[in-house]
Amino acid sequence: MNGLLDMKAKFILLIALIAGSLATIAYFSSKETSFLLLDASELSANPFKYQSENLRVRGIVKAGTLTRIGKTADFQLELNNKTIPVHFNGQSILPDTFEEGARARVDGRIINGVLVSDHIETKCASKYEAEYSEDKNNNKNVLRK
Repeated sequence: MNGLLDMKAKFILLIALIAGSLATIAYFSSKETSFLLLDASELSANPFKYQSENLRVRGIVKAGTLTRIGKTADFQLELNNKTIPVHFNGQSILPDTFEEGARARVDGRIINGVLVSDHIETKCASKYEAEYSEDKNNNKNVLRK
């Protein structure tokens, strides 16, 4: 009977160890890949509050602030007349639509008050979006070329 209890205890201990290991892996891997979504105006209010966070920040590339040097870029991300300085480190490719006045989403971390980014996405320019009009005969929306 004692042998049976020992087997059950070992089995329960093994299951607990596996469950604990999986929970630890899930916790730490989600911490590395999760982002805190903020607007540029929220981040500019208190950038040092978010220093230990992976950030995804939305805003507009402020006109007159974009400087490109090789694969890197420095600019200010603006929203509601509040800005945050951004340094793009060139680890990925900037989108073709990245320019002053573009709506952008910047992923990175705050280092010394600057959002250091390794990934930037821009909203597609309106010239790439399909236009729709109402067909007067059928009252249906059709794609205009």
